[in-house]
Amino acid sequence: MKIRDWFNRFLGAATLPVIPPPKVPNKQQTLPGYRTQRTTSAAAIRKTDRGLANTDLLSFRTGRDTSTVVRDLVAASPDISAAVATYLRVGIPEDYTMIGRNMDGTINPEATALAHQLLRRFTYVPDYSLGFNPAGSLQTVSESLGKELLQEGACSLEVVLDKARLPTMLAPVAVSTLKFYEEDAGVKPVQDIGGVETNLDIPTFIYTSIDQDLKNAYASSYLEPAIQPILADAEFTNDLRRVLKRAVHPRVKAQILIELAKKTLPPEVLNDPDAYAAALNDIRANVEDVLNGLAPEDALVSFDSVEIEYMSGQPDTLGDTFKAVQELLNAKIATGAKTMPAVLGHTTTSNAASAETMLYLKHADLIRRKLNEVFSRAFTVSVRLFGLDVYIDFEYAKLDLRPDGELEAYKSMEQSRILELLSIGMMSDEEACVRLTGQLPPQGYAPLAGTMFMAAKQSVENPASGTSTMNKQLKPGTPAAPKNGPKATIYALGEK
Repeated sequence: MKIRDWFNRFLGAATLPVIPPPKVPNKQQTLPGYRTQRTTSAAAIRKTDRGLANTDLLSFRTGRDTSTVVRDLVAASPDISAAVATYLRVGIPEDYTMIGRNMDGTINPEATALAHQLLRRFTYVPDYSLGFNPAGSLQTVSESLGKELLQEGACSLEVVLDKARLPTMLAPVAVSTLKFYEEDAGVKPVQDIGGVETNLDIPTFIYTSIDQDLKNAYASSYLEPAIQPILADAEFTNDLRRVLKRAVHPRVKAQILIELAKKTLPPEVLNDPDAYAAALNDIRANVEDVLNGLAPEDALVSFDSVEIEYMSGQPDTLGDTFKAVQELLNAKIATGAKTMPAVLGHTTTSNAASAETMLYLKHADLIRRKLNEVFSRAFTVSVRLFGLDVYIDFEYAKLDLRPDGELEAYKSMEQSRILELLSIGMMSDEEACVRLTGQLPPQGYAPLAGTMFMAAKQSVENPASGTSTMNKQLKPGTPAAPKNGPKATIYALGEK
């Protein structure tokens, strides 16, 4: 073989072969998690009620498994509920970008337009022939998947196809209904509904997990470490509720003066020990009945043989003990839930620039990244069904706790950077338009990639930097260029 032939064969092998479109089913394979059997029932679906008004949180510790305990505590515990709700509000931004790319990474306008059409179909124009369509919008599906990620440590969905094997909706799947079977090189998922298993070893089923343990086929809940602190806090709250009135609130105290009470008794009672004891018990019981039956507005009148006074609560040291125990439990809950104390209402102060907030954003960003992964895979398999050798890059906007008005300066800098890359030809027109507007270039758009339309260097300032020159004016007469620079000296605005 000649060297040239060997070299050409080597170059040809550097290009991967095209993967054919996947073989997919023509109907939905999975069922909602609330179903108890594969066959439909004529009876209405039973509405579950935890009865939280009369249920002790400690009773949830007897759940069937850890997944059930976590779900019950997410619904019943104020701390875990606040943690999950805040994770979803912070970790699921409103803005997103979706770009179709060829296998070499270049943008594919046809695949990008097709992916956006499918998303609009899923969100706004479902299959009307099905009547009521349970398919939700992108935000609704994201919330369901995000909550499943926190409760189960994993999430999954199915890209549902119609009879023509075209994508029609995205159906989230309850991870608790999944089972895995061993195969030669991995595992095979199935859905167990009412003891009947459905094979989910199909390209349209997507599954992802958080911090997967490689020695376990099943994911663990992200909130599992918070179970013990939550139960300990519930037990402490129950104890505190029971002793609150006795230890803190003042009560009426009555003291019977024995010497004076003896004078009211006849001699035959005083000389009989049994009758004397019974008489004292009657006096004490009568006083107790009167005090227990008093309303707050009732007046209290007694003989001089009974002294009435208020008994104050426990000293302040008991309150300090309660506070110390509660703070310890709050810290354990915040650690187990991987969230900030301010989110759980355990503190009234919070610094948006603190390391604590940054670490919380890192945890909340896990939801955004996993949703990016799930939707990228879902839209990729949807678009490839149309015969395009592409992949879809779906990405939610980066997380930021600052208001939109404050971020305008940063958006301006991002726009300048994108336009600069477009000007020097490092970014295509289609990708620049998608990143700036979320849409492909409109009709009649004049291509600008590589035209150097931004040849003049622009000043990009960072308003958050202490060394930035934004909003800073030069002193009158101060040259803006070095003394050894060009002869034409530029002075500050307002100087001749």
